[in-house]
Amino acid sequence: LFLLVFVINLGFLSFQQSVLREMILQDIQSQVNTLPKLETHNLGGYSFSMVLDEPPKSHWMFSVPLNKLYIRMNKTFNVDVQFKAKMPIQPLNLRVFLCFVKDVSGPVLRCQNHLSIEPREWNIIYIDLYIIPLSFVFVVNSQNSKMRESLLRCENPNTTYCGTALGKGISERYSVLIPLNMCRSGNRGGGYVRQTLAFKFVCQNSCFGRKETCLVFCLENASGDILGQQVLEVKICTCPKRDRNQDERQINRKKRKSLAAPSEEDEAEVKPEKSRRRTESYREVKEETESNGDDSNDVEYALPSDWKMTRTEDGEYRLAITCPKKEWLLQGIEGMIKEAATELLRGPTKANLRRHAHNLISLK
Repeated sequence: LFLLVFVINLGFLSFQQSVLREMILQDIQSQVNTLPKLETHNLGGYSFSMVLDEPPKSHWMFSVPLNKLYIRMNKTFNVDVQFKAKMPIQPLNLRVFLCFVKDVSGPVLRCQNHLSIEPREWNIIYIDLYIIPLSFVFVVNSQNSKMRESLLRCENPNTTYCGTALGKGISERYSVLIPLNMCRSGNRGGGYVRQTLAFKFVCQNSCFGRKETCLVFCLENASGDILGQQVLEVKICTCPKRDRNQDERQINRKKRKSLAAPSEEDEAEVKPEKSRRRTESYREVKEETESNGDDSNDVEYALPSDWKMTRTEDGEYRLAITCPKKEWLLQGIEGMIKEAATELLRGPTKANLRRHAHNLISLK
């Protein structure tokens, strides 16, 4: 009985492990037929990574803070792919494709301008029709046709061009598939294998509306299961150095603004202080003005030595000033005429105001 229970438990445990293994396998396989996810991972445990060493005076630039490559069209750049060898040793491939940052479902296709100037490659098939002694038919090379329509090119040998123009999934869209060399000559120590790959682009970002693009590197086994993934933003442009400097200045400007901007709590504390100071200053000015207005017994006010303002018995004011330009006096008189005219419209029966307006007009 004890032996029977032990055998049943072992069978149940092996069943659970097989179900779990099948679920993981299905999850990994389903990733190939789904839309790409712009994320970095190492699900297979291969410590998959990439290294870009920017040579001096090169035609491409790499921005470390932005993790972005800036490169000219039809110019080659090298990427060192690094992964850790695992037992059991199995053949690995690297799938690389372009993807829009804000629209992963949209395929990145070549523009017709650059596509039309690239020649096709034809295969000649000879056919014996028994009627014509020698006949031949031109057939388009399918592999060359996929390479011609692919915006991304790989200079490494044994590269396979995959996908179609309507493909949306990872295995269905335009991509390049490169077999990785597992020989120990590329060993970097610590069980890591490193291989250099060369790529180039045959269109620019301006060809498809300057949309932001990224390059996705997928480490796959022979079955097409994704074991690791790296994402690198790319801008294909005519002036990589200028565009990189502009983007880095913009991101630095945003960082400075975010650091300089106070938080919501700080703003809540600062705003009442500003409004309180503004209210207190306004109250001080108002109180000073009101106190000066209430002191009707004073006849003279503190003015420059060459200025003099007095108040008559009728309650009017007399002002004597020195002005360096005549035009300034005329502008001041015009302002007083406008004010007098406005007051006359409100109170036409004020004789002293009418007399004052006539005197101003005569003075002008």
